[in-house]
Amino acid sequence: MIANSTISQCVKGDQQAYSLLYCTCAPYIFTIIKNYFTPEDDRKDAMQEVFAQIFLSIQNFDEAKGSFKSWISKITVYQCIAILRKKDKLQISYHLEVVEEENYDTLESLEKLSVSDLEKMLVDMPLGYKTIFLLSVIDEYSHKEIGELLGISPETSRSQLFRAIKWIKSNIINDINIMRYGILQ
Repeated sequence: MIANSTISQCVKGDQQAYSLLYCTCAPYIFTIIKNYFTPEDDRKDAMQEVFAQIFLSIQNFDEAKGSFKSWISKITVYQCIAILRKKDKLQISYHLEVVEEENYDTLESLEKLSVSDLEKMLVDMPLGYKTIFLLSVIDEYSHKEIGELLGISPETSRSQLFRAIKWIKSNIINDINIMRYGILQ
């Protein structure tokens, strides 16, 4: 994604290296951000916050602990969550319910969706469900990690993911909404 020499130059404060890092990484970071935020202004704010955090903490990047791509991905997700909290948009329902194993047909149907189909679906999904869905299914965080990140229990995270999948089943994966979203099976 980005050369180690560019990262080293950023640590030294080289403005051209910062510019190169931004131009190289911005499309990848924007892909993550657009899943968490729909309004364009929120996306722009998030981009600024994420890059500010990357630039302020680039000296902490340690290649021995993982790739630069995974490091900036983690920063991006954490910043998105922080912004949602700051704007008081992160509403997680805390009542627990018995969570059964989800029908694999739903998960298989999700795997058939293209990236653009998934993005269309995420626009309408309630934010609490969407956040847990993104963290669990897309960004592959465990329920324990999600709980720590959001200040909820792993059980609440599982419950929210279950509800997100139920929402997908009732709002997306049926004939009427397949036509609405333009999703082909």
